[in-house]
Amino acid sequence: MIHVKNLVGGYSEEPIIDGVDFDIVKGEFFGLLGPNGSGKTTLFKLITGGLPIKQGEITIDGQLLSKLSHLEKARKVAVLAQEAQVSFDFTVEEIVSLGRYAFQKGVLKTISKADREIIDEVMELANVDHYRNKQFRLLSGGEKQRVLLAKALAQQPKVLLLDEPTNHLDVKHSFYMLDLLKKWQKEHGLTIFAILHDLNVAALYTDRVALLHEGKFQRVGGVDILRNEQLLQDVYEVKVKAQSHPYVPKPQLLMTPYDDVEQVPTDLKNSFRLEQNEGFIHLEFEQPLRTISNSVVGEGIQWLKHFCNFHVNKNYDGGDPIDDMESWMNNWGIPTEMSAGMMTAVQLEDMELHTKNQQNMQIVVMVTAGVGNAVDITNTKMDERISQIGTINTMVFIDAHLTDGALVNACMSATEAKTKALHDLGVIDPFTETQATGTSTDSLLIGATQIGEKTPYAGSGTAVGKAIGAAVYEATMKATSKSKARLDKL
Repeated sequence: MIHVKNLVGGYSEEPIIDGVDFDIVKGEFFGLLGPNGSGKTTLFKLITGGLPIKQGEITIDGQLLSKLSHLEKARKVAVLAQEAQVSFDFTVEEIVSLGRYAFQKGVLKTISKADREIIDEVMELANVDHYRNKQFRLLSGGEKQRVLLAKALAQQPKVLLLDEPTNHLDVKHSFYMLDLLKKWQKEHGLTIFAILHDLNVAALYTDRVALLHEGKFQRVGGVDILRNEQLLQDVYEVKVKAQSHPYVPKPQLLMTPYDDVEQVPTDLKNSFRLEQNEGFIHLEFEQPLRTISNSVVGEGIQWLKHFCNFHVNKNYDGGDPIDDMESWMNNWGIPTEMSAGMMTAVQLEDMELHTKNQQNMQIVVMVTAGVGNAVDITNTKMDERISQIGTINTMVFIDAHLTDGALVNACMSATEAKTKALHDLGVIDPFTETQATGTSTDSLLIGATQIGEKTPYAGSGTAVGKAIGAAVYEATMKATSKSKARLDKL
């Protein structure tokens, strides 16, 4: 659809764009990325005809851009620039109606019934129909941007050229506009070429991107090139961490200041406050910890400060455990956005809080353990009975700097240690009468201070893994024994 070959151009004798080549296929959303001063706006003006081409050629739909008349361009290409320059005092509807000018016939260029239907449709889609009679100059910057988008769509172009389309828009309207563009692209086969400032927005909405730096393309390809942290760091001169979006298979980027937050050594076992009663256990740390967990609240990988274990009745139905737990946290003044929360039917006074110094590492482990619903995970028979009092909830806090992979390793090490404890205690799955490996509702959390040298591994063959394993084993043995002794007395 768009073919650019050996493009050279700029504002003076010294070209800003120097020998750029690329193609955009029909129906593609192509994003142009790069830092300020890289030449994005210059390239945009060369493609839109706002600047003369010194060398090379641009073809649109197989025709040279330079050979197209203004009317032919208007029937093929719509342009939405950053700044809205309207000299006359038009209403919103009149501005949008200008998008149909190239298709109107006759000397007087009257608006047909078909034109009116298109104008009404795009105004509704862009959410500007409710102020169609309002003067354009009285609108906010974001409202103007949406009106001009409606005008561009009213042209029913084959190609839409956008320069920072979400400029002046808040988050809500930015995503509304981008969703609208994506829908129009899919339904009408629209080809979109857009300068985008936000790399995360580009990753979510574009099909391919080009990274422009000092007038030349550094890379052109699918959005997964945005996972190349070193490339982005070289171009943008900032520290970048790429990660995957949690819901769509697209990369998202985190920017990190070069002046990292000062790391102050901590005395882990004295860096938290413990609050405990019959209803809950609450550990509040002085600084956030990097955590991984399957807890009810705060699951996944997070930075958290508050760690809770709530007691529930053995007949708790679990209809909406997240909502229930957040309500409990709010009642106790615990901020849910910085908290992890587990629940158990085990008596909380049987909790074991275990501290250990091993391999020059401080580890704190909190375990509540009941084995009434112990299970053998290797046995495929299913127990349909209502769950009994049980659950082994384990929280491990370690003064170490663990990568995301090491956090997963730490989970494995803690689980192996818990299973070893159950084996040594002779805990049996009451349904299958085989050796238990855990309970049906176990929860686990690992929290690391992220201070010190980065540790990429924490499996059972490492010093970190063995330290975690030893601490979890000892705490699980003691907590399980306390719970078992209580039940034996009943």
